[in-house]
Amino acid sequence: MDESEDMPKDFIKLKSEKLSVDEVSELVVSPYCGAVSLFIGTTRNNFEGKKVIHLEYEAYTSMAETEITKICRDVRQKWPSVKHIAVYHRLGYV
Repeated sequence: MDESEDMPKDFIKLKSEKLSVDEVSELVVSPYCGAVSLFIGTTRNNFEGKKVIHLEYEAYTSMAETEITKICRDVRQKWPSVKHIAVYHRLGYV
């Protein structure tokens, strides 16, 4: 694979189904990079002393995707060596 086949890509998805860490991390692996950095959010069982039963996320999808795209652009401006970026966020009942 030459470098033109591995051009930087952004993968952005908001979905109500369970997210797969393996699926998302595989999107950003590149033979031109020596590491993958992940942030995985989880649902905590408490907030301000109260028990958390569940969370429910909603989004204005097109606006959220536009803003996430801007964040990806900002990351690339600050750290030009970043190859691929994947931002997946769960929506709905968590």
